[in-house]
Amino acid sequence: MTVRPLVIKFGGTSVGGGAQFSRAATITAGAARSRPVTVVVSAMSGTTDTLLGVAEDVAYATDGRTSYGATSEGSIAELHRTLSERHLAAARAAVAPQHLPAVEERLRALLKSLVETLAEPYENPAARRARVAVYGERLSAEILAGAVSTSGVPAAVVAEDPIATDDAFDEAEVDAAGTASRCSRLVAPLLESGSVVVVPGYVGRSPQGAPTTLGRGGSDLSATALGRALGSEEVWIMSDVDGVLDADPRLVPDANLMPRLSYREASLFASLGAKVLHPKTMEPAAEAGIEVLVRNTFNPECAGTRVTEQETGPGVRCVALRRRFAVGLPCAPGHEREAAALVGIGTPNQRDLKRGLKSLRRADLSPLHAGIATAGLVFVVGADAAETALRALHEDLVTPAATLAPESGVVA
Repeated sequence: MTVRPLVIKFGGTSVGGGAQFSRAATITAGAARSRPVTVVVSAMSGTTDTLLGVAEDVAYATDGRTSYGATSEGSIAELHRTLSERHLAAARAAVAPQHLPAVEERLRALLKSLVETLAEPYENPAARRARVAVYGERLSAEILAGAVSTSGVPAAVVAEDPIATDDAFDEAEVDAAGTASRCSRLVAPLLESGSVVVVPGYVGRSPQGAPTTLGRGGSDLSATALGRALGSEEVWIMSDVDGVLDADPRLVPDANLMPRLSYREASLFASLGAKVLHPKTMEPAAEAGIEVLVRNTFNPECAGTRVTEQETGPGVRCVALRRRFAVGLPCAPGHEREAAALVGIGTPNQRDLKRGLKSLRRADLSPLHAGIATAGLVFVVGADAAETALRALHEDLVTPAATLAPESGVVA
């Protein structure tokens, strides 16, 4: 390929129903008119939890009955009915009549295979969970491919999972060399033929060929792992938020969008609980120099957050809260030993540390510990003061540089 392929990942809320599949397909088709595109898709929101719940109930059934008193066969039949209704309804809303019969046929085949998998004799619990969990992404992939074709661009689902992993069934590690080999065989020929390639996220294959999963939220990692294997310059992570905000908006109502982050900053923020990215997402991107653009499926005009190797300059970009932080420090008499850590991520200095301490004092808070660590500024406070401290630090510590416009933005 003379033009490097773009990888786009759509999360579960971005494919939550027929209208959402159509929107995702429109974004994909628009991008595919200028360069090859591979799409990584999550399960429809809530599907993975449903699959794993039924799998556990059936696996631990006693005398053929689950903990809720239903028969195993009845639970499996109800799951089939629920998933069939939801996915077929989404397909009928998003896929044109000329493509719909083939999509419906593949969905029914997948659901039949799921029922057979659930009915098989009990095996290794982790292997069973992986074999069942992957159906959510596979069902979504078939619908999205049909919806992209409806938008006027040919699309195909990869028949085999292109991401190679180790032999762990949960939280499997990506095998970069194996993934590159599988992508050259399974993905590159389809891209060269002019098709959009749709890949189920979260899913991998062990060296023995067994299904594995990359952990909850692992579709983000799927996207950057595929981007590395395909030589991509850019990966889009599409969700239901405008990008990465500089604090948890559920706790800090005036949290702001960050136009830019470095790989280091994004990885730290994700590891401390930022929900918009999987903690391992940046590892393949940093290794290959891929720019990651976090965007909103439902607000594509917004430039989003661009993550690159470039550091964003001195100061604090964002603040994170880590609850239930066990302190190894002496505490005042009567003060609970469970505490919370507030982390200011960026490139802080002693001046930022003093500003943070001043901010906490204004909020009538006395930290148990304050200092500069590898992660950034760290303030430890009592658990009951955590949210007050987070809002105070966000207001006074996050620097104006976080509001700078990105150097460039790509809008579908």
